[in-house]
Amino acid sequence: MSQSVREQVTLFKRMRILEEAVELFFERGYDGTRVDMIADRLGVTKPYIYYHFKNKGEILDEIALQVTTSSLEPLRSAVASDAPIAERLTTSLRELALGALRRHAWIAIYFREEKYISNEARKQITADRRNFDALLMGLLREAHDADVIGAVDLSIATQVLTGMVTWSFAWYRPRGRLSEDQIADELTSLCLNAIRMRI
Repeated sequence: MSQSVREQVTLFKRMRILEEAVELFFERGYDGTRVDMIADRLGVTKPYIYYHFKNKGEILDEIALQVTTSSLEPLRSAVASDAPIAERLTTSLRELALGALRRHAWIAIYFREEKYISNEARKQITADRRNFDALLMGLLREAHDADVIGAVDLSIATQVLTGMVTWSFAWYRPRGRLSEDQIADELTSLCLNAIRMRI
């Protein structure tokens, strides 16, 4: 069922609040950011923010949840695709790398401010992370069974690939020597080498 115009507008407004919050949380930290600062950045009043989010904590929860849910999309697409496993695995790893680069500030906030995330959001995040691991390991198992990769311990391989891609937030800087696409290509190549992809 398609979204109504009202729902689309509401989602747009919520996303704009999240985007400004991400910039402020990234620059000043969660403790150093107040709701009125987010409102000032958007040129709106505090009640406007509170109409869409109960408080600053709920904004942080939504940022963290979007980090985990967005990472599931490339893997779900790979699982649903009819393409050869080598192509599906390569494409999903590249999309994960590109997503991590584009959302590096979101991921940084997730890790830096993890102690402030609510218990309710943590439960969903834990479920999403387990789902992510299961999907990625499933793709690796399929690739291993097809003799496409040489990695033996698929659990370790899953964690290594996740770490290689996710922790790019710690060193990535926009407008650097290489473009996002070039870095994503390099990360993908490193990931494939790590699992000994047979091309």
